[in-house]
This record gives sequence, C-alpha cells and structure tokens, in this order.
Amino acid sequence: MRYGRQPAKRITQNRVSIGRAIPAPVGGWDAQSPVADMPPENAVILDNWIPRAGYVETRRGSAAWSTGLTDPVETGMVLRGTGDDQIFAASGDEIYDVSFSGDAPAEVYTGTGGARFQWINFANDGGTFILAANGEADPIYYAGSTWAPLSITGTSGSLTLDPANLIDVMEHKGRTHWVEKNSLRVWFLAPEAIQGASGLLDLGTIFDKGGTLVCQANWTVDGGSGADDLAVYVTSEGQVAVYQGVDPSDANDWALVGVYDIGIPLSRRSLVKYGSDLVVVTSDGVVPLSQALKLDRAQENLVALTQKIQLAFQNAQRLYGNNFGWEGALYARGSLAIFNIPISELTNSVQFVQNVQTGAWCRFIGLNAFCWFTANGNIMFGATDGIYQWDVGATDNGNEIVCDLKTAFNYFGSKGSLKKFEMLQPILRSSSDGRPAVEVLTDFREAIPTAVPTVVGSPSGVWGTAEWGSGLWSPGVEVRDAWTSVTGIGYCGAVRMRQNIDAAVYFDVAIGDGTLLGVTTDGDAVEISTDIRSESVLEVIAFNVKFQVQTGGQL
Repeated sequence: MRYGRQPAKRITQNRVSIGRAIPAPVGGWDAQSPVADMPPENAVILDNWIPRAGYVETRRGSAAWSTGLTDPVETGMVLRGTGDDQIFAASGDEIYDVSFSGDAPAEVYTGTGGARFQWINFANDGGTFILAANGEADPIYYAGSTWAPLSITGTSGSLTLDPANLIDVMEHKGRTHWVEKNSLRVWFLAPEAIQGASGLLDLGTIFDKGGTLVCQANWTVDGGSGADDLAVYVTSEGQVAVYQGVDPSDANDWALVGVYDIGIPLSRRSLVKYGSDLVVVTSDGVVPLSQALKLDRAQENLVALTQKIQLAFQNAQRLYGNNFGWEGALYARGSLAIFNIPISELTNSVQFVQNVQTGAWCRFIGLNAFCWFTANGNIMFGATDGIYQWDVGATDNGNEIVCDLKTAFNYFGSKGSLKKFEMLQPILRSSSDGRPAVEVLTDFREAIPTAVPTVVGSPSGVWGTAEWGSGLWSPGVEVRDAWTSVTGIGYCGAVRMRQNIDAAVYFDVAIGDGTLLGVTTDGDAVEISTDIRSESVLEVIAFNVKFQVQTGGQL
C-alpha cells in the first residue's frame, strides 16, 4: 500500500445538450402577467402578427380604396341594402361618395360644419336612409340618391331645441333618439319618423354625477323568454342608464332598469356591438356591458376584454385619452375586433386587435386610421387623404409591414440552472422566400435581433433559392424548419423574431378543381397545395431551441 500525498482528482464540469420546444404565441400579446411568470403560449411583443388557434400569422396589408382628399377622413358612412353598399366619407366640410375602388372621391354634400358624425341606417315605409349628426350643423340624411338636411323641432317648457346641436342618433324600437350636445337631454321622434316634432327625454334627474351625454345605443338582450331591446345612455362621468320600453312619453311604456357606474367613456364612439352584447371603450378598458352592470367598478378589470393587455391599455388611455379617434369595429370575415388607439390626433395611430374566437390580442402598427367601418363585408378605414381597405395584399399601400414578436421568457423547467443557448429552429409555414431575423434573448433583456430582416418575396419570381441558416427554402407553401445558430447565456430565454413583409405572394385565385394559384409580384402564377392555409405570408407554428446546462458550476 502506498502512502503520502496523491494527485488531486480533477472535477469535470458536465455540460448537457438539451432540446426544448416553445409554442407559437397563440395566447396572444400579454401586457398584464409578470414577465418572469408569463404563460409560455403568450407573447411580450406581438406586432402585426395575428394569433390564431394553433399558430400566429402575419397580418395582411392595406390598399388605397378612394383617395385624393386634402382633409382627413374622420367618418365613414355606409348605406346597406340588397345590392352593393354605398360608401361615403366625411372630410373637412364635405361628404364624398367613395363607393367604388379606384375612383376619385366625388363631393355630394357640403356645409356640414365638421367631419365627426355619428350615424345609423334607418328603415321605414319610405325606404332605407342614412341619418347622421355632428353637433355643428343640422342633422342630415341620405335617401339613396341625394343628401339633405333634416328638419327636427322640439320644445319643452322654456326649452327650444336648436337642431344644429344634435350630435348623436340611435334607433330604438322604431323611433330615432337624438342626443343634444353638452347636455343630458335626448329628443325622440314619432314612430318611423326621420324628422318633424320631437319629444324630450331629460335625464338630468337620473344622473347624480352630472356631466353630459356622450353616447347611446340600442342593446338587444335575451331576458329568458325572448330577446328584448333596451336603450342605453352613457355620460361623460361614466354613468350608464338603461331603459326598457317603447315610448319615452308614456310612463306606462317606459321604465328605468337602472343606473350604473363604469369607467369614463373615451369617445362618442365608445359603444360597440359585440355579438349579442355591447362593449364600452372606457378608461378602465374595453368592458362588456352585460358583465359591467353586475359588478362594482373596482371589479371591472376582472371581466374586461382587455384584461390581458390592461397595463398597455391604461397607459394608452392615460397618454392619448383626449385624442379623437378612439373607437372599435368588428370584422366578421377576419374574426377580429379592432380598437383604434390615436397616438397623435389625425396623424398617427395603432390598433389593439382581439381574435374574438380565442380572446387573444395583438397590436397593429403602420395603419394610421382615424375611423373604421365595414362595407360589403370588407373592413375600411379613413386616413389623411381618403379611404383605405385593410386585409388585402401584403404591403401597406406599397410600404413594408414590420412584423415583430417576442415570446414569453421560459426557464425550460429549471429556474436555477444557467443555460447556454446555441441553436434555434423556427417552425414556419410560408408562401414565399424570406429570412426572418431571429435571436434568443436571455434574462429579460430587451434587444432587437442583430440581423437585418430580409424582405419576404420571390426574387425575380424564382422560389427556393434563398439561403437561411444551413438550409434552403423550398418552393410553394411548405413548413420551413432550418436551424440557425444563436448566442445567449442566462437562466431563461425568449425568442425575438422580426420580418419585413413586402412584395410577398398572396393567394386569392382558385381554379375548378379547388387548387389555389399563387401570384408572384411579377405576375407569374404558381400552383400550390390546397391542404395548407395560404392566405398569410408567414405563419409560426413553434420554435425549437438547443442549449447546454452546466451542472458543476458557472460556464
């Protein structure tokens, strides 16, 4: 046996290579959860990506519909009938016919006093009309061929109505109700009438916090024995009065259901029909009326549609709440609810967008919209020089769309282990060549991927030639799964991916056997498979990451 000092054994540090998957952020934009404890299916950033069930996709583009105006469009109005919708834009002191794509706006009415109208479609034995009011001039109507002012009168005691002060209109059980601006008064016409003598519904005694009426709407609810219509009035102080009945002048046929407190409405367009409900765009978020009326205002955030992005919404309303342009619109074809956020009045805006099927949120940037509306099933918005259509093509009227996402930070089941991230494999489905800029960020760092995003598109109409990482893109709509090297050392990691969309392939044409044709920007038709959804430029399915974990000490 040997005695004495022996050489010390060298302790090796074992590094284990591990692969893990990160789901596509189908849970949507999350601006409420702690960044260190966010569900892995959510996203810290989701700009110009739409969360769908099972994947996220780049949003489509926008295109000029009818432009050339010198003043911004602040209201879009539509007469809906059995044929194509007639579309009108309020800009400056005029109203323009913008019914046909590509045509220059045609002035059809002048002397409006302003472009911020509230309007409805209303039908009676005389036909279907647009009724509109802006509080600057007499209300106006469109009867299918011409625009003209309405003659509405009203007296009650010492009060005499100035029709130029009427600023909002709704239909409730065959009657039109008109809000008088800077007051708590509503003037209502005879059944089926669009003008003439009006009666007064004075709500001054109902609202104990004072203020003025901001918006009103008809609310169809199911009371258990069938649907019923309620009249809803919202004040500048965040109070809501709900009435049931038909004739406000008949105490036996008009009853107050209740008065409730909610957040402060952010505009005269704060009431939005949302399926069978009404939602209210308030300082507390976007709140379903059916839920808000059951709760104390302090609990509204529990039922708000915007609960998942509450911090972002509250920050936006704090900074931009006084700007014109707050409103919402439902886009049935895209299963989306779009809420406009006016960052700079009549200059710059973003949109907070919800997938109404999953409840997940994202944000649109690059669409400087001042108002939203639908016509012929399409979604339109008013801008600085006219009307634009969204959800068409792959650019914003020729400008690139910058798509940016950042997944939730993930500890991959081991919060106490330091990890060295080495490889990333985005699992993508794409209809065109492109090289997204990708990077793994560690330990809650904020950074834009170092690689400049490559524009998506078919170079010279030739597919399958763009190299990304160590793999080649394949032609057609296929799953792309090339690995690329990344760097990053930390306890947790998140994927950041950016892609500029421009000159991309999009798909609108079908041939007899159901095969879709892809059309390149050079006009070349390319046959693609029909078994994969192909309307979006890029879809994210998941991300695979490889990293090493050191078990014996620091790296």
